[in-house]
Amino acid sequence: MTIVFPVLRRLSVDGYELYRPANSNGINHAFTRGVHVIAGINGLGKTTLLNIIYRALLGPKDMSKEDGGLASTQHKLVDWRNKKYFRARVRDGARYATLTAEITFGARLLTVKRSLATLEVQFLSLDGVPEETTTQDRYEELVVELSRTASYFDFFAILRFLIFFLEDRPELIWDRRSQFDMFRLLFYDRQAAGAAATAYDDVQKFDSQYRNERVPIRAAQEELAQYDAAEQSGAAAEIRGLRRALVAAQEKDAEFAEAIELARSVHEGTKLRREKSRLDLEEVRRAFEYEQELFYQDVFPDVAATAEHVFLNLAAGGGCLVCGNKSAEAADRLRELAAKHRCPICESLPAQQENLVSHATFSQKRLDHASKEVDSLRDELQRLDQELEAAAKVLRGHIEERGASVEELSALQRKLAALQRQASPDVLDALVADDEEQVAFKRKYVEQGEGRLSSIIASRTSAEVTYRALKDGQQQRLSDKLAVVKKAFARIAKYLLAETCLLRDGKDSRRIGQEGETFDFPILEVMMSSAVFSGGTSPREDVTSVSESQREFIDLAFRMALMEAAAEDRSPTMLVLETPEASLDSLFVTEAGALFREFASGGEPMGNVFIASTNLNDENMIPALFGARLPPPVEPVREDDENLLGSDIVARERVDAPILPVEERSAHVINLLELALPNAALRAHRTYYEDKLRAAVYQDVREDQRPSGPIGSHGKGAGEVDRGSAQP
Repeated sequence: MTIVFPVLRRLSVDGYELYRPANSNGINHAFTRGVHVIAGINGLGKTTLLNIIYRALLGPKDMSKEDGGLASTQHKLVDWRNKKYFRARVRDGARYATLTAEITFGARLLTVKRSLATLEVQFLSLDGVPEETTTQDRYEELVVELSRTASYFDFFAILRFLIFFLEDRPELIWDRRSQFDMFRLLFYDRQAAGAAATAYDDVQKFDSQYRNERVPIRAAQEELAQYDAAEQSGAAAEIRGLRRALVAAQEKDAEFAEAIELARSVHEGTKLRREKSRLDLEEVRRAFEYEQELFYQDVFPDVAATAEHVFLNLAAGGGCLVCGNKSAEAADRLRELAAKHRCPICESLPAQQENLVSHATFSQKRLDHASKEVDSLRDELQRLDQELEAAAKVLRGHIEERGASVEELSALQRKLAALQRQASPDVLDALVADDEEQVAFKRKYVEQGEGRLSSIIASRTSAEVTYRALKDGQQQRLSDKLAVVKKAFARIAKYLLAETCLLRDGKDSRRIGQEGETFDFPILEVMMSSAVFSGGTSPREDVTSVSESQREFIDLAFRMALMEAAAEDRSPTMLVLETPEASLDSLFVTEAGALFREFASGGEPMGNVFIASTNLNDENMIPALFGARLPPPVEPVREDDENLLGSDIVARERVDAPILPVEERSAHVINLLELALPNAALRAHRTYYEDKLRAAVYQDVREDQRPSGPIGSHGKGAGEVDRGSAQP
């Protein structure tokens, strides 16, 4: 079963500000058989329109690796990365903009309408019958069935790597992995193509899984090996013992440090309480002195101030101011005499005292209370002094003990450091895993991990066996198809390159993943003549061996040859190019134009479609595409060149491609001079650009006979067959 290529038959773009000048509400173009040109100048939206066509067919999907080749990742797609692409180009964010595309697959017609802001599917119909489910998933199901591809990824690959040749195009012929994967999806039978992609992905998945899981398992195996080797070493045992002793010493030192902190806290607390008691005693003493002063004033109103001061100081415990005696006996005696109202000098009784004032005016109780408070606080202060001395003693003891502990710890550290300097790195690494539970866990992890690795290898091997069986089963079919590709390429390349350019059978020997079985993948290699190798062709193994323009057009010729070989039943196909004239000299512009017209003339029953964007410059690409400018005749082959190409190469004579009739050309132009919002250059030079476009389209017609009126069609093109498509 061969691939059926998608062909765009009509495109409508509505409500998109970029294509809404005063005279139009959008683009509505029918793509009939043949060449269609998107004509304009820089800044009018040619690239944007090409991307609209691309996204109309694909939707909001991309490869998982943006810059990867076709086989660089799993055969799966991810969501569209640049979701603001169309929204960012207009002021209203494309809120109400839509695109509608009519796409044929052979004789079947699929119509899809999408939001241009999100590419969400809004309408679907098949052969004019609307679908009940209008989603991207349903669109993908229909496309896979209609195109006969094995998966939507394969359909994407056909669009991205074959049909659309845009500025950001990936290379195909120079990428060996991508090249073979394209052979798979184009030339394997459908079931084998899908199964081979699945098996290929499985091999890659299991290979990646194996390598990822092997890394930590190998690390654990190496650690265990070092540990086991270290167990046999005397140095290891000694280091291990010292490490354990060091840990114990560190724990003991930590205990001493904690005890010191606790003792220091107790000592500081006792000091604070003692200071508080001292302050309280001072305050009470002052109160007692005051009461004593009142007493002596009451009892001895005529006593001199000096004597009063001496008595008060002595009674308060300050000692004798006369002789300096600090004994408490004098103070006790004075308090006792005061309590009995005896004279502090002669100890006379109240009845014997002549200068006594009645003690009824004095509060004996206050004096007694103050005296007791002084005694109590003195006792408290004495007790706290004892506590403070005891706390200081404990603190000094702990500090001394920690000093010895620190010396022991330092000695162990010095001894361990000396041993470790003498030990080998393997012994030191192994001793890191000193915990027995950790070692046991690691052994179990390695044992289980080795079992998992064996299982993964078995799965990878099974997938490789499946893949090899599929590959071998499709080998003859693929060989037959590649022979067609080589012949088609030789014919196509002569339109684009002055040098003789051929393909030869090659082999890409490699693993699917980074490890595992090696496969020989058939590929096609470029052979090309040059000024140096004028007597024949030489291999061009990569892009560095050809010029920039040769690189592009060899890849284009390869794509066209692949599509021709894949559509051997002459079913229609499509090719979309961005500025094909960019790398061609003036001669090969006409040659390429003939090639593209020849391509566009094929395909039955509705015909191929070739779409190209082009600038209005002096490269004559538009005249060449329409046949208004023809290539010069081919010079006869010299006798000494007859065997240059080998016996397998088709004759070099060229069949003339059909010329697009003058009356049909306007319907094959999407004229962005009329359909796009004018930029500054177009506003300033519209007449110049319009004249240039008319001259390009009708170059083979006398100026006075060229058709008048606007170039380009908004509706059905000439010769279009109305297929009764259902419009939403």
